[in-house]
Amino acid sequence: MQQLRLEQFSKKGRPYILPDIFTGHQVIIPPDQLPWLMKQPASVLSQRESNNEFLAAKHTFLNCVAADDNEWVFVVNIIKDITKELNNKTDDVIEEIQDALSDLCGNDTHSWREVDLLDMCLLLMSRIVSRVYVGLPLCQDPTYLSSSTKFAKFILIEALLAQLTPKPLRPLLGPLLAQYDWMQFRRMEGCLRPIIRERASRASPVAMAEGKLDADHPSDLLSRLMQEAYRRNDDPCRPQSHTAKLLAILNWAAIQVQSITIENALIDIAHAPNSLSIQEQLREEASAANGAEPSVRWKRSEVAKLPKMDSVLTESLRLWGFAHGVIKVVVAKEGVDLPTGEHIPYGSKVGIGSYGVHHDEEVYTGESPFTFDPFRFVKVGGEEEKATGLNFPSTNGNYLAFSHGNAGRFFANHLLKLLLSQIVLRYDIKPDASPRPQNSWFSYVSPPPIGYKLSIKRRQ
Repeated sequence: MQQLRLEQFSKKGRPYILPDIFTGHQVIIPPDQLPWLMKQPASVLSQRESNNEFLAAKHTFLNCVAADDNEWVFVVNIIKDITKELNNKTDDVIEEIQDALSDLCGNDTHSWREVDLLDMCLLLMSRIVSRVYVGLPLCQDPTYLSSSTKFAKFILIEALLAQLTPKPLRPLLGPLLAQYDWMQFRRMEGCLRPIIRERASRASPVAMAEGKLDADHPSDLLSRLMQEAYRRNDDPCRPQSHTAKLLAILNWAAIQVQSITIENALIDIAHAPNSLSIQEQLREEASAANGAEPSVRWKRSEVAKLPKMDSVLTESLRLWGFAHGVIKVVVAKEGVDLPTGEHIPYGSKVGIGSYGVHHDEEVYTGESPFTFDPFRFVKVGGEEEKATGLNFPSTNGNYLAFSHGNAGRFFANHLLKLLLSQIVLRYDIKPDASPRPQNSWFSYVSPPPIGYKLSIKRRQ
């Protein structure tokens, strides 16, 4: 449907309405109006409000802890800060990836091991993200990992159920739907609170607020959230603290998005006709990066130069993006006028759809845009340069996988390339000659096939 409407409306410079039974219909404008869309201030068109509506955050989602504009700006900035420090965390991340792969995929070099890909990817990402966010030993605590994974797994289901509930009933039913999340959050917090108290005992609240910490004080997301709490005269040690809630939500965002992305990529590799060749080419590229001076080669600037790894992730995300574009809510009481002259009233949703553009043969030439072409974005001959200039964390009018500005895209870029490199270096993925199972659409998101089994074997 989206492809047909791209031809009928978007390519002719006309907006159209995309039905959505979950969050309400959306006005989809032509892709060339992206600059106009992004120039609109948050007081007119709000991405945050769109996210809140999709997650039914006013009635669930830990009491909408990140729902106001100031909190949104703080969250975006803290993600950027953590991303800048990934170079100092790379060795830790690779160590955690290797340990987690051994635990979840085994070390048998003779027999294929069938794994539930959804559960494996969620647990993998939970450990990797937790290593960056809270460090050892919490990132390997079974209770913490189990609760954070279940929190991430259920929250979209909860949101969809809340969206299907009539709005007058949401204040009543929303909290009931959220009980499972609250239960998992309390388990997470039970593991987290002793760590917070131990860190709080190392420095006074004033020193923490000013960032005057000892050299051996952990430098991670948890410490930054604690510092912010003290700046706001809040106590991060109290039960159900703002610090713990924000950590749970940021944990969910990173785990959910990245586990879906790597899951789709592994399914695409397994079902590609040239699966073995793809794996071998990725393995050669990863081996080169893992060679001389690995502490240098795995820094963010170097990881960004892995062209084949980048192309595989970009192509998979193009085909199976977890969101369907840039959607914003009209929050100006007087509404907004589109560049084409139509008036969109207050409370409506307006944006640009990604599916049609991502599957447009005029944009993605060569192999069919509906086919997984793993090295679509690498020049013929395997040169270390993209054919189109497009790479995984990019955002532009023809590639909207990260909703054109998602603050976490560079964080995801680094962690996912490290993860994929370690998978192909240490394991073989069993090729599957059957057609690639299709993803289903649920409102804004298109999750991988539920219950998919991947066969994997440790390399000798």
